[in-house]
Amino acid sequence: MKNFLLLIFATGIIYSSYAQYKLVSIPDHLQNKKVEVHKTSPSLTGNGTTVSMIGQKLEQVIVGQTIYDLQTYSSMHKRIYAYPDGTIGATWMMAFDAPDFTDRGTGYNFYDGNNWDSYPSNRIETMHAGYPCYVPFGENGEIAVSHYYDDPYYALAFNRRDEKGTGAWEEFYLSGPNEIGIVWPELITSGTDNSVIHVLARTYGDIYMGQDGALLYYRSLDGGDTWDIEHYFFEELGPDYFTNIDAESYSWAQPRGNTIAFSIGFTHQNGYVMKSYDNGDTWEQILAYENPFTPYAGGETPTFGGGDGSHAIALDSDGKAHVAFGRMRYVYNDENSLLYYPSTEGLIYWNESMYPLDTTIISSYTLEYLIDDGYLLGWAIPFDGDSTIIDFGSYAASLTSFPQINIDNNDKVFAIWSAVAPGFTNGIMNYRHICGRASLDGGSTWEPIKDFNTDIIYIFSECAYPGMSPLFTGNNIHFLFQRDDEPGIHVWLNGHVIVYNDMIYMKHPTSILTGTGEHISVPSNDFSLSQNYPNPFIDRTFVIATLEKDSYLSMKILNVMGQEVRYVDFGLVKKGEFRFGIKKDNLPEGIYYYTLSDGQQSVTKKMIIQ
Repeated sequence: MKNFLLLIFATGIIYSSYAQYKLVSIPDHLQNKKVEVHKTSPSLTGNGTTVSMIGQKLEQVIVGQTIYDLQTYSSMHKRIYAYPDGTIGATWMMAFDAPDFTDRGTGYNFYDGNNWDSYPSNRIETMHAGYPCYVPFGENGEIAVSHYYDDPYYALAFNRRDEKGTGAWEEFYLSGPNEIGIVWPELITSGTDNSVIHVLARTYGDIYMGQDGALLYYRSLDGGDTWDIEHYFFEELGPDYFTNIDAESYSWAQPRGNTIAFSIGFTHQNGYVMKSYDNGDTWEQILAYENPFTPYAGGETPTFGGGDGSHAIALDSDGKAHVAFGRMRYVYNDENSLLYYPSTEGLIYWNESMYPLDTTIISSYTLEYLIDDGYLLGWAIPFDGDSTIIDFGSYAASLTSFPQINIDNNDKVFAIWSAVAPGFTNGIMNYRHICGRASLDGGSTWEPIKDFNTDIIYIFSECAYPGMSPLFTGNNIHFLFQRDDEPGIHVWLNGHVIVYNDMIYMKHPTSILTGTGEHISVPSNDFSLSQNYPNPFIDRTFVIATLEKDSYLSMKILNVMGQEVRYVDFGLVKKGEFRFGIKKDNLPEGIYYYTLSDGQQSVTKKMIIQ
């Protein structure tokens, strides 16, 4: 009731995060919960149960609805585009015919500069299709792609028209290699008048080039009439690097001239940026995240950090890649099964001027390693002092997931994502909200996080799957997201009964994210921690902690695999300077991380034993 009353008196739909990071409170049974990663590819047809359909319609800018609520298995596709002339095209996964969803396909709506069209009730494809991607095409047109079943294999269906928002769609198709299906397409257009089409798609059904799911690249220089590059296989993404390419674990950046790029992986396997400076003729591989268990060789492992498969990429004016991805913790058990921790939080940021990430930086329960090195972009935000997460719906993703990242013409970086929201619950589970953040200096520092769903109309709203336009027309940020009343999703994971889902369009001035003038880099603590000295050391080193108040302190030391190798409880320590030593004892030579904590905040430093 307290949270309900506070929300009623809220005066705006956006609030700033605290200037310092505060850990959310997650019950032990959720922290320690492990779920097995699906061994087989996700279903291409979805699933469902025949139940009564419930839901409510909000008085908001709702551009459409759907009952089929699985918008992606991993990374969000390009689903919305705000054109320079003030018009907007928006797409989403849409179906109403439960439980089989035979009417599944692309929902589409268009804003003509004054009004949105009425809600669509029919897909734009002529057949059952799924997981669309939508971008501009030609001088004033548009194009979308999805996959469909072309017996006995899956193929891609394109729909294009020369004048956006009007006229009949022209449908054409693209098949995979001989007797191999292709699915989950990702699409961009580049070149003069967006006439060059670039497509990424994953093979499906049989082993191809040594992978049960390989990534292929296609290019058309004439709008899809012919394909000058077909079935291109990236050797540097082959079985020596990935056991398989997970569904929708790849994402295009908005092109910059002839420079195109995509991010791939960021799961329990490595994360890379693939970049081409010549519009797809040649490619460069850039390592962003390295995992010691890629490819997996079998056997039990310690818990290790990685990504949840949802990521996004953008290019700045110099062609430098910027990536955001959801953090996830994994472990292989003694039966060679891969498990993940769904209570993992933290949205990670990386760009090409930063060192590649490793599992140690990501694997800790807390986020200090990421904070210290500037890799932390988002987290679950306590609301009015409430930091408790009681439970959450499953998306097979982390608590901070489905990022979108884009860069304007002034190289300001904008990111949005979906995060579990402390303080917003139905009494059983917490809801998810759409959050956003901006950087005015190319990702070096970040403005406070904003939550776009604190208005009274979103008290009981699950907000997920955000899609952001890569263009910022009228100095506005444009995005689309899915909203319903039930945490989690029905399709695939059967998290709740079938309900109607609203597809909500939002527009906000970019100043909402950039106008504070406050930069945030490393959050402050109630204590500071010096670098150990000497460092490196042979037998013993010393550290000084400066405390602002009396505190109960503890220290843990982790090795490069993220394993805790030592723990010390200092008890109650008086404020002021506190000096302590660390002995080598039985620790082998190498790199370690030591973390000092008062139970609410932590500071981490790196040390080297010679």
